[in-house]
Amino acid sequence: MLAAAALSGSIVAPPAFGSPQGVRSYLVISAPGANDGIAKAVKDNGGTVHNSYAQIGVLVAHSGASDFASRMRSVGGVQKVGQTRETDVPTGAKARTPGRDSVARKYLEPDMGDAIAAPAEPVEWNMQMMQADKAWAVNPGSKSVTVGILDTGVQGTHEDLRDNFDAANSVSCLFGKPNTAPGAWEPDSFAPAAGHGTSVAGIIAAAKNGKGTVGVAPGVRIASVKVMEPTGYMYAENVVCGLIWSAEHGFKVTNHSYYVDPWTFNYPNNPDQDVVIEAVRRAVDYAHGKGTLTVAAAGNNSVNLDQEQGLFLPGDLPNAVSVTAANTRKELAYYSNYGLDTVEVTAPGGDGYAMINTTGLNNGYTTFHGTSASSPHAAGVAALLASAHPQAGPAELRKMLLAQAIDTPCPSGDSRCTGTPARNSHFGEGVTNALKAVGGGTDPEPGPETTVYADDFEKSTGWTVNSGGTDTATAGRFELADPQATSYNGLAMQPDATPSGSRALVTGAAAGASVGDNDLDGGVSTVTAAPVQLPAGGRITLSLSYFLGHLANSAGADHLRVRAVTAEGSTVVFEKKTGVADTAAAWQTATADLSALAGKPVRVVIEAADAAGGSLVEAGVDDLRITHRR
Repeated sequence: MLAAAALSGSIVAPPAFGSPQGVRSYLVISAPGANDGIAKAVKDNGGTVHNSYAQIGVLVAHSGASDFASRMRSVGGVQKVGQTRETDVPTGAKARTPGRDSVARKYLEPDMGDAIAAPAEPVEWNMQMMQADKAWAVNPGSKSVTVGILDTGVQGTHEDLRDNFDAANSVSCLFGKPNTAPGAWEPDSFAPAAGHGTSVAGIIAAAKNGKGTVGVAPGVRIASVKVMEPTGYMYAENVVCGLIWSAEHGFKVTNHSYYVDPWTFNYPNNPDQDVVIEAVRRAVDYAHGKGTLTVAAAGNNSVNLDQEQGLFLPGDLPNAVSVTAANTRKELAYYSNYGLDTVEVTAPGGDGYAMINTTGLNNGYTTFHGTSASSPHAAGVAALLASAHPQAGPAELRKMLLAQAIDTPCPSGDSRCTGTPARNSHFGEGVTNALKAVGGGTDPEPGPETTVYADDFEKSTGWTVNSGGTDTATAGRFELADPQATSYNGLAMQPDATPSGSRALVTGAAAGASVGDNDLDGGVSTVTAAPVQLPAGGRITLSLSYFLGHLANSAGADHLRVRAVTAEGSTVVFEKKTGVADTAAAWQTATADLSALAGKPVRVVIEAADAAGGSLVEAGVDDLRITHRR
């Protein structure tokens, strides 16, 4: 009895976890390389480690404890924690039950058309639009270039795909962990939109073999990276796994014809969505650093992405190329998202007038449309660029992809389309150009870029506030200063750092006693540069860093605007409007095409407006450059 009493006194009670629930999946974010210590904390707080990506500081954890996330957020070294799905991790039969509301049904199935008889490699409208039919004679693509297809899985035994299919480097990434078992990367036949990945594969690299259709780059390799679960969902942990796999297996390009489940748009002020943004961003950035270019669909929601506060993943991320869809008439397809500051290029996507013919399941062929179709067209052109320029990294491939695109002006009568023929909200830089990618036509290499004008705003260089004497702002006018941090309900309204150095052009730099003390008030504030002589001819680009923070009471009425003023008049070359939600101020980059003003002296005018009446708005600009390329 005495011994038993002594023994019972030494027992340590296990930690009490929150009320049990079904097993949920979480992403735990820490500094890269710190996952070992975090893994122990996961176990100590009622979770298990499903997989770890130490190279980017992302850990996939499972837990049935309702307070797992809150416990982990208090662990030293943990930066973010959040659930990746709104339901339990499926097991057994549940893992094989198609989701009625899954992204595959909502976003992918509408892309799938009707079965067609096997074509005999006719030159289709989509290939003609990009001049791919002419590119094949120059360079059909290299077998040393592999494109990873992150999708529903690819049926690599298809007669038009098997010659180019790389089974050795294909994988299933379901539930966030690589599975290289033979055939694991193939589509689940009972899943919604099961043939989606096979159709995407055909657009990229269907072989030129006298059968069926021809892909944009019929000579390159393709690998299947399955990220869609049988339920029809593509969760963040699967996408992170797929991007890391692609990067570490040397894929030059990856294609993403989907958005990351379960949220169409992810908002940084939601802790679960914020962790999804961060994890996918880190994976895309890691792939970029390892030599992989990420090409992604802009989405099929018919919305202006510039006005959407949430992020459409992965296309909205800085190191991803966002692709809109054009129809056969070179109009924006009716379903395609768009946005001057968001999308970069367009490619054939098809619509009810003309679809895309491509490969389907079980050795068949089908029609297809959507930004799910336009993205692989662009990925195929990127693969041709990688074939023609084997030493080029993703930054160089992206630059060439954009520089070589075929200028496509806004259609007349479509008021949604803004910008210039060289760059606009519907088509970005234009239609991807397969012929230039392989050296056909004119020289695909961009000429040397020269700087016409640059200002990092570290010292006064001739900018004048209210040069015309017409400004109406009563407070918070533009000044060259070191901004001080202000915040409202945890959202930064003015950042305390600049992209370079310590100073920038900002509205009301001082913090004041409260967040609204020195914000822009009462109307418009402008600041004007000294005249700049633009070169004659060539491509002239204005680039800058900017922020625009505001509260919901701005109601879309306020703005940050950049104008180019010549003797003939004033042209708005960049505009960012406020929205109807509280929005943090964060430094971003933007570019504008000034080529239409070549040969003219130009004054750049930066304008911020508090036009809503008493709304809280802060704006800033830094690192403004004008460059020229012949």
